[in-house]
Amino acid sequence: METEPGEKLSLRALQKQRSREHLMDAAARLIGERGFRETTIDDIAKAAGASRATVYSYFPSKDAIVQAVVVTMWDRAEVTYVNFGRLPDWSRATIRAWVTSVVEMWEASRDKLRVQAAGLVRYDEFYLDYHHRFVDALTANDELWGRFDAAEAERRALLLISGLELFLNTWMVRGWRADRAGAIDTITDVWCAALRSE
Repeated sequence: METEPGEKLSLRALQKQRSREHLMDAAARLIGERGFRETTIDDIAKAAGASRATVYSYFPSKDAIVQAVVVTMWDRAEVTYVNFGRLPDWSRATIRAWVTSVVEMWEASRDKLRVQAAGLVRYDEFYLDYHHRFVDALTANDELWGRFDAAEAERRALLLISGLELFLNTWMVRGWRADRAGAIDTITDVWCAALRSE
């Protein structure tokens, strides 16, 4: 349930949004543990403390739940890039604080990210659209990105986004062992180097 910035949800709409999110959380947790085929709508309902009818009132199928989980994660990713585009400067401290917030978001979303990484949803229909939006959000600060021409800014932004997501997926979803503070420092160093103009 999307809202415009500054728009407030009614109590009923807020409750529906929370219920939908709760169902997605339960589904993501179970699918991450058991697998897609082994998880039933009844399992999801039970884990969420809801009835089968309640689950179907929000989602017409298990596939629809998975699709909603994936789209939710892509929307959250877009918010992180919007936040980068609003940074006042590209100092190491500022970029490191942003990287830390991204890592925290991934940590809080591990179950949903496992579902996303499982390849249960074809991204073809929205992959490029989201990545264009990610690049636009990341490069929103014309003053900072003005050190590069438009094509170079776009290439650097896409490279940074792709590299970040691949690294975080390999580390946090696939299980690559990495020291958290060290990983944050390395990501920060890479972003600082790529954003420096020569």
